[in-house]
Amino acid sequence: MLISPVLSKKFSDFFVTKLKLINDYEEYDLIIWGARMTGLGAIRFLRHHGRSAVCFVDSDPAFKDKSVASLPVLKPLELKKKIVENNWNPLIVIAVALKEIEIIAALKENNLDSYPSFSFQSEESPYFTVDLLGSCNLACGSCPHSIVDHGVPKGIMDFETVKKVIDKIKIDSPETTHISCYSWGEPLLHPKVPEIVDYVHQNGMAVALSSNLSLNFEQRIEKLVKSEPEYLKVSVSGYYSKAYNATHQGGDINLVKSNLYRIRHYMDKHNSNMLVDINYHLYRDNCGKNLEMFQSLAEELGFLLSTTYALIMPLERVINYLDGKPDIQTMILQKNLLVDIDEAIDVSSQRIAKSTKCPFRENQVNVNADLTVPVCCTVFERGDNVVAKNFLETSLQEIEISKKNVKVCETCMEKRLPEYNMGLNEEKWATVAKSKSSLEKN
Repeated sequence: MLISPVLSKKFSDFFVTKLKLINDYEEYDLIIWGARMTGLGAIRFLRHHGRSAVCFVDSDPAFKDKSVASLPVLKPLELKKKIVENNWNPLIVIAVALKEIEIIAALKENNLDSYPSFSFQSEESPYFTVDLLGSCNLACGSCPHSIVDHGVPKGIMDFETVKKVIDKIKIDSPETTHISCYSWGEPLLHPKVPEIVDYVHQNGMAVALSSNLSLNFEQRIEKLVKSEPEYLKVSVSGYYSKAYNATHQGGDINLVKSNLYRIRHYMDKHNSNMLVDINYHLYRDNCGKNLEMFQSLAEELGFLLSTTYALIMPLERVINYLDGKPDIQTMILQKNLLVDIDEAIDVSSQRIAKSTKCPFRENQVNVNADLTVPVCCTVFERGDNVVAKNFLETSLQEIEISKKNVKVCETCMEKRLPEYNMGLNEEKWATVAKSKSSLEKN
């Protein structure tokens, strides 16, 4: 039976179980739209069940001439030609975490909406984030860890507890394909992070990690590469020390660069297929020569380099700013942002109807290092933002019910902050950014 084309029904109507994708559509050539973590989770799931895909599709220019999980990554405008050239019988698997609506629009824009499509997203199978630590070795001004005495626990989730969390996820949500083992904390500080990756893999799921990589842990890095998490995001904000130190306070960019070379060395040594994504935060003082140098380094090492406009985080700080109660750090950072808070909220919500649903709240379950569950990944403080005091003792149904009663969500939705945190309307962000003069000085 042919799956209905993506635009013929509401997006939620054409979700079928992932196992049905494996068992009932063997005659299709699977094309995974989205080459980062959700797509990597999809390919691990498919291969675990004896299937694979013919390619990935991703519009991010960082994937130009790149392969992911040994599969080519095509641009959307290239896909139709490839389908014809290879005589594929395509089924497009939409595997993105937050921007499904934009993907649907891209299918139509690139004349791909006549092909059958399958959503890898389901409310019955949310995305899980497990924060291994409640602390970080840096104190970046855009992050709540730079706030002195913020009152949030800084402990570590011990290995046995991590395993219990993973076990519960597997039982409660058997179709989960990947877990992000990070949130506000620095996961590579966890002494058992390679073993955690191994344990998640044993349960048939892919692993995402995010690190500032300003750490002197060579043996741990080698063990991690051998464990081969599918995705490692490395956060940077400058190639030279002056720009980097201004926004990654407490870090050492030379140590970061050394570790990137170490990772390349160990990937070659152990034949690792890990996707390394250098996530470059764009500010007014680092978007010229600093960026050019990091692009060259990423190309030399064969890693991705993705750019993102820096944001003020977490949600509480943004709301305080909008309510006329900004903290000092926010006001200082505003001067260095290429797109400040007011501009970002404005452009991200343009041409997008206000929604009653939030992808952060609806599609994710986040577990803090102390086992509390926040309403979403954008909040940091505890108190009223917590929907479960102990993930191990709370059902997913109870968590979802509690989310509906969190007061900050109404404020967040009204002020259009989900769109802000997703960075919607990227072209508009770029237009605003280009209007700003550079503050860059090496």
